Amino acid sequence: MTKYEELTAFLERAEELIDSKYIIADVKIANLLKTIALSNTLLALFKNCLTDFDYAGAQKKYLVKSQFLSADKGEFVLPPNSRELLAFIFATLIDIDAKRINMSEFITKYFYVDGSFASGYDAFITGMIKPFKNTVKMLMESVIDGKLQDPVEALNEEEKKREKERAEKEERDAKEKELLEKTYGVSVKAIKELLVEDKQKVRNGKLKDKNDVLLVIDMLANVIESEDKDAIEYAFVAYRYLAIAHRLTFWGRVKKISKYLKDIVNAI
Repeated sequence: MTKYEELTAFLERAEELIDSKYIIADVKIANLLKTIALSNTLLALFKNCLTDFDYAGAQKKYLVKSQFLSADKGEFVLPPNSRELLAFIFATLIDIDAKRINMSEFITKYFYVDGSFASGYDAFITGMIKPFKNTVKMLMESVIDGKLQDPVEALNEEEKKREKERAEKEERDAKEKELLEKTYGVSVKAIKELLVEDKQKVRNGKLKDKNDVLLVIDMLANVIESEDKDAIEYAFVAYRYLAIAHRLTFWGRVKKISKYLKDIVNAI
């Protein structure tokens, strides 16, 4: 189909919904959605509108509590721009068609007029469906006249842009991982060298509790490659208190090892 034929088919289905009674509205909504699905241009238009669209957030913004009616009544607030309008109403119609939204309850709650369901249904058509139809018509006519970029082209460009961003992010993540792994390895090696020096100093020294001190040093040496943050933290706490108890033997060690441990923990 040409873009003009796609628009014509959409307008016909939209008018059928607008002119229909509630009893067959679900059929007319299904027909309207099928027409959109069969149109490359319309489908691309809606995909563009739905990109990064927060439907749950939009429901809170555009389906609000009524200021003048009872607590169980609400009202529909028309979205302020065409992108939000098309995305929100399209998503709502999808939910109605899929029975995730009970159409009767939806109309009764958000399009209440005077207690008459017929009046509520008319308000639903006037407040939601007509603006939806008119906005699609306006945008499609701009596309046909060349005033607006073809939605299919726009969607392809957006997909290429996202693919490029995804590839760039993967590359950045890989480089960061490589850097962290490199830093991790260097830091592990540095700590082990310091702990070997500690053990040598303890063996050559005159500490009375050498075996206990060596046990704490070995515990830290054994866990720094475990990728267990809790175990590393536990072992370092023990080492820190050991250094406090033997300040002269372990002078300046806690500060040095803390710096390297930070690199290891960040890389895990």
